[in-house]
Amino acid sequence: MTKSPSRSPRSFYAGVFLVSGLLMALQIVQSRIFSVTTWYHISFLVVSVAMFGLTLGALSVHRGREAEQRRNYSEAMAAAAFRFAIGILVSLTGQLILPVLSEKLLYTLLVLPLVTGFALPPYYFAGVALSLAITRAPYPAARTYGFDLIGAAAGCLFALGLMETVDGPSAMMILALLAMLSGACFGKLPKRPAIGFAMLAVAGLLLNLVPAKPTIYPYYTKFHMIPESSLAYDKWNSISRVTLDNERKNVMPPLWGPSARMPDSLKTSYYMFAVDGDAGAAISRWAGDAGAPLHYLDYDVTTIAYAIPGLKTSAIIGLGGGRDVLSSLHAGVKSVTAMDVNNIQVSLLTRVEPFKDYANIGDRKDVRLIHSEARSWFARNPDKFDLIQMSLVDTWAATGAGAFALTENGLYTVEAWKLFYDHLNPGGVMTVSRWYLEDAQSEGERLVSLAVGALFDAGVTEPKKHLFMATCDRIVTLVLSRDPMTEPQIAAMERRVKQMDFQTLISPHKDATGGEFANILNAKSRADLDNLAKTAEYDISPPTDWRPFFFNQIKLTNPRQVITLAIGNEHSAIVGHAHALANLYVIMIFSLIMVVFAILWPLRAELAARNAFIRAGTAWFVLIGLGFMLLEMSLMQRMSVYLGHPAYGLSIVLFSLVLSTGIGSLLCNERPLKTASSRVIWALCTAAAIFCAVFFIDGAMKTFSDAPLLVRGILCVCVTLPIGCLMGFGFPTGIEMAREAHARSTAWFWGINGAAGVLGSSLAIAINIGAGIDVAMFCAALCYALLVVPALAYKAKLKH
Repeated sequence: MTKSPSRSPRSFYAGVFLVSGLLMALQIVQSRIFSVTTWYHISFLVVSVAMFGLTLGALSVHRGREAEQRRNYSEAMAAAAFRFAIGILVSLTGQLILPVLSEKLLYTLLVLPLVTGFALPPYYFAGVALSLAITRAPYPAARTYGFDLIGAAAGCLFALGLMETVDGPSAMMILALLAMLSGACFGKLPKRPAIGFAMLAVAGLLLNLVPAKPTIYPYYTKFHMIPESSLAYDKWNSISRVTLDNERKNVMPPLWGPSARMPDSLKTSYYMFAVDGDAGAAISRWAGDAGAPLHYLDYDVTTIAYAIPGLKTSAIIGLGGGRDVLSSLHAGVKSVTAMDVNNIQVSLLTRVEPFKDYANIGDRKDVRLIHSEARSWFARNPDKFDLIQMSLVDTWAATGAGAFALTENGLYTVEAWKLFYDHLNPGGVMTVSRWYLEDAQSEGERLVSLAVGALFDAGVTEPKKHLFMATCDRIVTLVLSRDPMTEPQIAAMERRVKQMDFQTLISPHKDATGGEFANILNAKSRADLDNLAKTAEYDISPPTDWRPFFFNQIKLTNPRQVITLAIGNEHSAIVGHAHALANLYVIMIFSLIMVVFAILWPLRAELAARNAFIRAGTAWFVLIGLGFMLLEMSLMQRMSVYLGHPAYGLSIVLFSLVLSTGIGSLLCNERPLKTASSRVIWALCTAAAIFCAVFFIDGAMKTFSDAPLLVRGILCVCVTLPIGCLMGFGFPTGIEMAREAHARSTAWFWGINGAAGVLGSSLAIAINIGAGIDVAMFCAALCYALLVVPALAYKAKLKH
């Protein structure tokens, strides 16, 4: 057979760079769309599906005719890249039209195979292309792998920029067009299919970008079909999709915890907006100081702290639709500062008509609306306030997801609350509202535990004197004071409670009632809180930056409780947590089944072979796959807290890890690990670097807590870079060991590495939630330390 014409090495490496970059961008964009159509934690399934698809692609290469693949690698890679482009549109179609339901455990069992079936094709064909590039093309594996990883790093940044420019479906279509271009780097594409595909993708882009409202959008959002015609506004960015329903006129005010005594005569008009389809807040019509008074706000339990006299300055964490700003102005506050991590929400109230004039707060001299993540803003600003308010700053979608990936995790940790506490004026208060049900009190209990833990860290010895809590209609509001509460402060809030028929749960004047409140308030130290959490039915320990899962109160290590709650018919926040953990169990089991039947079983003959190297090599690739994924997922979640949003953590960690491992792979090509001693030293150095990083990250993030987002992102890259460079030696070293000892096994090792990655992604989340992010990083270090065993075993086998 005649060898097919191939492109130049430069064109080949450019194609590898493009395929890998688009592959990484696809994961990020697809995760963003899944966050809109499903719960946030399902979006992390994309990582497992990507690893699974890449592994299946590598195995298809392994099962092919090696000699023919080596002769025709260029033509085969061009075909795979073109199918990769087609697969992106197939995957997009499934994401947009399927009613993906995942809150119920049974739905998850039924939906996961279907979701995987639609999401898998692009990753499979990308896996074919990259496997051919690394194992069949006549170029150095380490060099090819280096361009692969550097391309992936560029893809992370490209995805962020793309999502800030266009909507999610349009971003996918752009990726599909670029994927077709990557195929042209390897060889000729079929002319008519390529032209037809390009015309289809361009037509889709025009339908979305030219009209005022997009034509191609997610038809199912969470459980609901939401037609674009029912929306007054629709905007995407890298962290959200924000939509506004059509105006609701002259209706009852949208209150979180309304008093039963609110008169029916109180009416208002508003737009209800949603973040990713299910996190609601209202933009209320207000004519300013000359307009109708805002008395209806007094009937909401979230505003109870405004009963305190003498409030002059306030800070609002989570701008939403501006309702808390109105509460401040209604209470006579003279200076209001409100911030939100989402620039769309800020722009709606400051620039976008008609909503700017509708809300009428964006141009006021006594109001500052700021686009910023709250923790970093407080860290770099000396301003202090009489009141800091944080009302239900989360999304119901994320609460139900058990906070596997959640913007606001970093706002509900001891470190965050200590920072907010330090920015209160003498006599100042912080007020936080959360969900609260009589049969599911754990969120309120954990809120109190968090407050007590933060007060202990601030040097307070009697936290009870600093806390007041009231509840009404599924909402609880906690008021935390910088100093022991004064009699006038307590009396003012108690009058509001009586006037509005709220219920007081905690007060310096009375013993606590309900759940674990009394036990928490009687704790004398952080150690007492931790011991109480061990014996409590739910996880009520004070969250920290290393274990920031405030919204997950179900204990991961109690599967009986998880399953019992998940299969029940109740609907509450705590049941939502159980659904999320049950889904995690299902994802882990599903991943294991996929790995066993699609990867290990077809290749069982390889593992059973009598070649002495197979078992040692398998251990090598399992350990680097698990270690890499444990570290990657842990860094994503730790840095999401620091950067202020999971999208930033996902993109920046992926960028820095794949960039640095790419650099490490290129260095490995120049300075290969050829001896057993060099491999042992490398494994121990890598393990030590990961171990030390746990302590270095904590110090670096505290030192640079006041840095702007760009600087914090650069810091994350700098922290990750040396570790990634070391880890980059692992895969190419293993491949070269395989080529030396048993060349046919290279695709098997690619597959087993991918299998370990599939399992490692969900395992990492489980360890992070159950034990802490630092524990998962220590496990990653252990994986790399254990590489000493297969490294020495490989040396011994070669001698025989």
